[in-house]
Amino acid sequence: MANLDNKIILIAGGSGNVGEGVVPVFLEKGATVIVPSRRKESLDKLAQSLGDLATDKFVPMVGNIGTLEGAEKLKDELLEKFGHLDGVLVSLGGWWTGNKPLTELDLATWEQYLNSNLTSHFLCAKTFLPVLAKTEGSSYTLLGGTAAEVPLPNVSPVGITAAGQLMMAKIVMAEMKGSGVRINEVIIQGMVKTKVMEAYSEPNWITPKQIGQFTSWLASDEAEMIRDSVLHINQK
Repeated sequence: MANLDNKIILIAGGSGNVGEGVVPVFLEKGATVIVPSRRKESLDKLAQSLGDLATDKFVPMVGNIGTLEGAEKLKDELLEKFGHLDGVLVSLGGWWTGNKPLTELDLATWEQYLNSNLTSHFLCAKTFLPVLAKTEGSSYTLLGGTAAEVPLPNVSPVGITAAGQLMMAKIVMAEMKGSGVRINEVIIQGMVKTKVMEAYSEPNWITPKQIGQFTSWLASDEAEMIRDSVLHINQK
């Protein structure tokens, strides 16, 4: 069982649909969990859902990780507060329901998903990987989906950015080999039973808690041998 006592973990996207189910698992494992969000309301909602887990180990921070200035500001604030960082879990981006082929995609939507689903990952990696590289045994985990590996028709903004995220992960794995940080990407193969999808879900869907259990183990010292890997979580 993963033990994250005394570890400082940043969960980018922790107030999102998947993140809100992952955060409590990391807290249960003993981590101090930093969750950034542009909206204080989202952090307040997350704190309410955490119940008794919303102790001083839950650290909500209002900030915009989607800009270089915002990400750098967040980094400076958390390092000033804690002095170091042990791990980052990146759960950023969203699905697209436009259901159109790529040739009918408008430029505004293309640029929107490049920013939310790919540039956000670039900014997070650029900002926090150099910090983690100095801490032996630290971890950086990216969450991805099936669209990164399988060409799904009519969801090109998701598939192309997911594939770009996966290649970005592989590149930083190669570039930072031998540093202190363990970099891994977790591909979720199947549907996730988030709160917004619960009414439509099937019994075999993956739960955010299951994702949290696996990624919290990856962030622990027990997974010290797992690095430079693309790992898959599958439906039952």
